Amino acid sequence: MTADGLFVYGTLREGGPRHAWLRRTDPEGLTGAWVAGRLFHLPAGYPALVAGAEPGAPPPGPGWVRGDFVGYDSEDDLESALADLDPLEGVEEGLFTRQILPVVLEGGHRYQAWVYVFHVERLPRLEREAVEVPDGDWAAYL
Repeated sequence: MTADGLFVYGTLREGGPRHAWLRRTDPEGLTGAWVAGRLFHLPAGYPALVAGAEPGAPPPGPGWVRGDFVGYDSEDDLESALADLDPLEGVEEGLFTRQILPVVLEGGHRYQAWVYVFHVERLPRLEREAVEVPDGDWAAYL
């Protein structure tokens, strides 16, 4: 499976403290989007997404996480961006993993996107130690 772009839901989103880092990867553009899952605000001050089954109702709503779909001119540009972002997202240390998930854009179009996620095995710890963001929008939560 190949990805059409990148989905960001936290510090890399437009208006987020690390959005400039995303901008330096030269994206073609970005638009509002959703991914199925649960979102948590960690004590360290950033969010974590645990992927989930797609809810029966379209977004927005329970079971959807709000973010931005980021497009790139080519697959090579996307791979270059991911190589730049993986160290920032702690992929090598195992903090986040990168997974291809279905994304629903604001207009209803569907794509596949790379998403930085927490392992589902860490969900019990997140439920104990983090704050779940009920509407799935970390920017609104802040």
